[in-house]
Amino acid sequence: MRPTLPPDQLRAILHNAIMRQAAMGWRVQAQSDTQAVMSSGGQVNHVVHLLITIFLCGLWLPVWIILALTGNEKRLTITVDPYGVLLYNGRPVTPLGPPMPIPPGPPPGNVNAQAVAAANQRRDLRRKARDQAAADVVLARELRIGRPDLPRQYDDGGLIDVNHVPAQALTLFSGVTPELAEHIAAVREHVGGFSSAEELAATADLHPDLLPEIAEYAIFLP
Repeated sequence: MRPTLPPDQLRAILHNAIMRQAAMGWRVQAQSDTQAVMSSGGQVNHVVHLLITIFLCGLWLPVWIILALTGNEKRLTITVDPYGVLLYNGRPVTPLGPPMPIPPGPPPGNVNAQAVAAANQRRDLRRKARDQAAADVVLARELRIGRPDLPRQYDDGGLIDVNHVPAQALTLFSGVTPELAEHIAAVREHVGGFSSAEELAATADLHPDLLPEIAEYAIFLP
C-alpha cells in the first residue's frame, strides 16, 4: 500500500503551491494544514478609486476603468491529499501547478514564442510597478506593490518588497531556503532595510549566484 506522508511534509507541499500562486497575484482567503482557498481579481472599491482619481487630478481614471473591467474574482481551492498529491479545484495536477490556458498570440504550435511573450509581459508589469513606486511610494504601499503576502488587486509582475515582506515570502526567490530567508529577515531588522539588490547581497553575505534573480524580482520600498 502506498505510504502516507507526515503532516510537516504535507504542509510544505501546500506552502510551495500557495507561494507559486501568490507570485502570480493570487491571495489566500482561507487556509488549513492541507487546503487553501485562493482568489484573484475581486470587486473594485469605487469609492477609493474615486478619491485617488480626484487626488491625482484625473490621472488615475484609466487605471480605475481597467480595474472595473477586469475585476471579476476567480477562486481556486488547493488541496494536498495524504499521499502528497496536489488537487486544484479537485483535479490532480503535476508538481509544477495547475494546467494554464494557452494565452492568445503566436500560433498554437509555437510554444517557445508564447512562453517568451508571457515572460516579457510579466517583466513589463514589473517595470511599470517600479516606475509607479518611484513616482509615488505612498500609492505603491496602497497598491501593495511587492506584497504577495497581502490581499491586493494590482498586478506588479511578481515583485517582492524585500524590506517589508515576512521571511516566508522571501523563499519566492529561487535559491532562497527558509533558513536563508530567516537570515535575511534578521539582517534586515538589524540594519533597518536595504536600498538595492547589491546592498542586500553584500550586507547579508549572499552567494553571487542569487543576485540576478533578486535584482529582477526585488523592490526596496522605504
